[in-house]
Amino acid sequence: MNKRNIIAVVCIAVIMVAGLTLAACSSASSNSINGPVISSLTPEHPDVYPVGNTRVTCVAAAKDGGALSYQWVCNDGTITGSGQTITWEAPKTYGDFHIMCTVFDSSGNKTSQTATVTVLVRDPSKCCR
Repeated sequence: MNKRNIIAVVCIAVIMVAGLTLAACSSASSNSINGPVISSLTPEHPDVYPVGNTRVTCVAAAKDGGALSYQWVCNDGTITGSGQTITWEAPKTYGDFHIMCTVFDSSGNKTSQTATVTVLVRDPSKCCR
Protein backbone atom coordinates (compact mmCIF):
# COMPACT_ATOMS: atom_id res chain seq x y z
CA MET A 1 0.00 0.00 0.00
CA ASN A 2 1.50 3.36 -0.98
CA LYS A 3 1.44 6.53 1.12
CA ARG A 4 -1.54 8.00 -0.78
CA ASN A 5 -3.66 4.87 -0.16
CA ILE A 6 -2.75 4.82 3.53
CA ILE A 7 -3.77 8.47 3.88
CA ALA A 8 -7.07 7.74 2.10
CA VAL A 9 -7.83 4.80 4.42
CA VAL A 10 -7.02 6.88 7.51
CA CYS A 11 -9.22 9.75 6.27
CA ILE A 12 -12.14 7.39 5.64
CA ALA A 13 -11.74 5.87 9.11
CA VAL A 14 -11.72 9.33 10.73
CA ILE A 15 -14.83 10.37 8.79
CA MET A 16 -16.63 7.17 9.80
CA VAL A 17 -15.77 7.61 13.48
CA ALA A 18 -16.81 11.29 13.38
CA GLY A 19 -20.09 10.32 11.71
CA LEU A 20 -20.83 7.71 14.36
CA THR A 21 -20.02 10.18 17.13
CA LEU A 22 -22.29 12.86 15.69
CA ALA A 23 -25.08 10.36 15.06
CA ALA A 24 -24.91 9.35 18.70
CA CYS A 25 -25.19 13.00 19.75
CA SER A 26 -27.86 14.11 17.32
CA SER A 27 -30.93 12.80 19.04
CA ALA A 28 -32.37 13.36 22.45
CA SER A 29 -31.81 10.61 24.96
CA SER A 30 -32.93 9.98 28.48
CA ASN A 31 -31.99 7.41 31.09
CA SER A 32 -35.36 7.61 32.83
CA ILE A 33 -38.98 8.00 31.93
CA ASN A 34 -39.19 10.47 34.81
CA GLY A 35 -36.14 12.47 33.71
CA PRO A 36 -35.96 16.06 32.55
CA VAL A 37 -37.43 17.16 29.23
CA ILE A 38 -35.72 19.55 26.80
CA SER A 39 -38.31 21.59 24.93
CA SER A 40 -35.77 23.54 22.85
CA LEU A 41 -32.06 24.02 22.27
CA THR A 42 -31.66 27.14 20.18
CA PRO A 43 -28.69 29.14 18.93
CA GLU A 44 -29.43 32.88 18.75
CA HIS A 45 -27.61 32.95 15.38
CA PRO A 46 -27.61 29.61 13.52
CA ASP A 47 -25.05 30.98 11.02
CA VAL A 48 -21.88 32.83 12.06
CA TYR A 49 -18.52 33.77 10.56
CA PRO A 50 -15.21 32.27 11.73
CA VAL A 51 -14.38 33.38 15.30
CA GLY A 52 -17.89 34.85 15.58
CA ASN A 53 -20.13 33.86 18.46
CA THR A 54 -23.70 33.07 19.34
CA ARG A 55 -25.62 32.48 22.53
CA VAL A 56 -27.22 29.05 22.82
CA THR A 57 -30.17 28.53 25.18
CA CYS A 58 -31.55 25.25 26.47
CA VAL A 59 -35.13 25.34 27.72
CA ALA A 60 -35.79 22.32 29.92
CA ALA A 61 -37.95 21.25 32.84
CA ALA A 62 -37.78 18.55 35.47
CA LYS A 63 -40.89 16.39 35.61
CA ASP A 64 -40.82 16.64 39.39
CA GLY A 65 -40.36 20.43 39.25
CA GLY A 66 -36.92 20.19 40.87
CA ALA A 67 -33.63 21.88 40.07
CA LEU A 68 -31.70 21.17 36.88
CA SER A 69 -28.02 21.30 36.00
CA TYR A 70 -26.54 21.68 32.52
CA GLN A 71 -23.44 20.23 30.87
CA TRP A 72 -22.30 21.63 27.50
CA VAL A 73 -19.88 20.14 24.95
CA CYS A 74 -19.03 20.92 21.32
CA ASN A 75 -17.08 19.23 18.55
CA ASP A 76 -15.02 22.43 17.95
CA GLY A 77 -15.06 26.04 19.01
CA THR A 78 -15.16 27.40 22.56
CA ILE A 79 -17.96 27.37 25.12
CA THR A 80 -18.05 30.07 27.78
CA GLY A 81 -20.53 30.34 30.59
CA SER A 82 -22.71 27.73 32.23
CA GLY A 83 -26.30 27.04 33.13
CA GLN A 84 -29.24 27.39 30.78
CA THR A 85 -27.49 29.78 28.33
CA ILE A 86 -23.88 29.71 27.11
CA THR A 87 -21.89 31.56 24.47
CA TRP A 88 -20.23 29.52 21.71
CA GLU A 89 -17.30 31.02 19.80
CA ALA A 90 -16.76 29.55 16.36
CA PRO A 91 -13.41 28.14 15.30
CA LYS A 92 -11.42 29.62 12.41
CA THR A 93 -12.68 26.91 10.05
CA TYR A 94 -15.90 26.60 8.05
CA GLY A 95 -18.69 24.04 8.23
CA ASP A 96 -21.34 22.70 10.57
CA PHE A 97 -20.51 22.47 14.26
CA HIS A 98 -22.51 20.66 16.93
CA ILE A 99 -23.19 21.90 20.44
CA MET A 100 -24.70 19.37 22.82
CA CYS A 101 -26.42 20.11 26.11
CA THR A 102 -27.06 17.39 28.67
CA VAL A 103 -29.59 18.28 31.37
CA PHE A 104 -29.57 16.49 34.75
CA ASP A 105 -32.30 16.52 37.37
CA SER A 106 -31.75 16.19 41.12
CA SER A 107 -32.27 12.40 40.92
CA GLY A 108 -29.46 11.93 38.39
CA ASN A 109 -31.76 11.40 35.41
CA LYS A 110 -30.54 13.05 32.22
CA THR A 111 -31.46 13.92 28.67
CA SER A 112 -29.43 15.43 25.82
CA GLN A 113 -30.04 17.40 22.68
CA THR A 114 -27.75 18.83 19.99
CA ALA A 115 -27.92 22.11 18.07
CA THR A 116 -26.00 22.83 14.87
CA VAL A 117 -24.38 26.15 14.00
CA THR A 118 -22.93 26.74 10.54
CA VAL A 119 -19.72 28.74 10.17
CA LEU A 120 -19.95 30.57 6.86
CA VAL A 121 -17.23 31.65 4.45
CA ARG A 122 -16.91 35.43 4.70
CA ASP A 123 -17.24 37.15 1.31
CA PRO A 124 -13.82 38.81 0.79
CA SER A 125 -15.40 41.52 -1.39
CA LYS A 126 -17.32 42.78 1.67
CA CYS A 127 -14.33 42.83 3.99
CA CYS A 128 -11.93 45.52 4.91
CA ARG A 129 -13.31 48.47 2.94
